[in-house]
Amino acid sequence: MLDLGRERNRHLAFGQGIHYCLGAPLARLEGTIAFRKLVERFPGLRPRMPVRSLRWRPGLNLRGLEALPVTW
Repeated sequence: MLDLGRERNRHLAFGQGIHYCLGAPLARLEGTIAFRKLVERFPGLRPRMPVRSLRWRPGLNLRGLEALPVTW
């Protein structure tokens, strides 16, 4: 589930130490801008179904939803 208000955590999405992704700051900035603009443009944006009923793609390599139907 995407939780825009979640607490900061020490995940390893961009690696760690000498293997830290050089593009991580840019990716974070792009994500921040994209989500801000999405919420500004569609302030009533909501999932069309209960969040617990959303289905996730199987596998460990690429985590993500199979689909995210929304309404606004």
